[in-house]
Amino acid sequence: MSDTRTLLIRSTRAHLDERGLDGLTLRQIARDVDVSHGAPLRHFAGLAAMLSAVAAELFDELVATVSHHVEAAGPQGTAQLRAAGVGYVDFAVANPGSYELLFRPERLDVTDAEYLRASAAAFDQLTRLTAAAQASGWRADVDPAVLTGVLWAGVHGIASLWIQGSLPIATGVDDRRRFLSVFQVDLAGLPAQEEAA
Repeated sequence: MSDTRTLLIRSTRAHLDERGLDGLTLRQIARDVDVSHGAPLRHFAGLAAMLSAVAAELFDELVATVSHHVEAAGPQGTAQLRAAGVGYVDFAVANPGSYELLFRPERLDVTDAEYLRASAAAFDQLTRLTAAAQASGWRADVDPAVLTGVLWAGVHGIASLWIQGSLPIATGVDDRRRFLSVFQVDLAGLPAQEEAA
């Protein structure tokens, strides 16, 4: 990856995390990196292509963050699934503006091969973790695709509402993990603690 391309991606991420998608243009990013206005077009077909490259990088980092949490959780499938949810929310909160980009397909080139690979890898990771938990007997009677979708929707909702400030403002609760625990344990039925082997 060229140095200018790397700088453009980093600057785009910084803009997203500081200001969101508002005002994000190729010219603004070029100005931020101190390159000519035409420089981004030597690396990307347009703004959507640049944002897709950023999104692909973010999805790869999301997978790595979730993997780190999962590995630390030990071998049991339900513990790994709980840890994956924590990793997902932690990643989102640490990258608020960039995280929003991942779910704005109208701003992306959704045909970009790297974006498609990376976004599919993130969902496949959750699908595999859900299947492993189901193999241990948890929610084995539920359609795996539906269960995966519901788990994703739950953690995504918690992450998004936390980033927007809505959850702490509306509830007066300033610990996002409490929301995640209620969703995972009380609503989804994941065990709160694994039995000692």
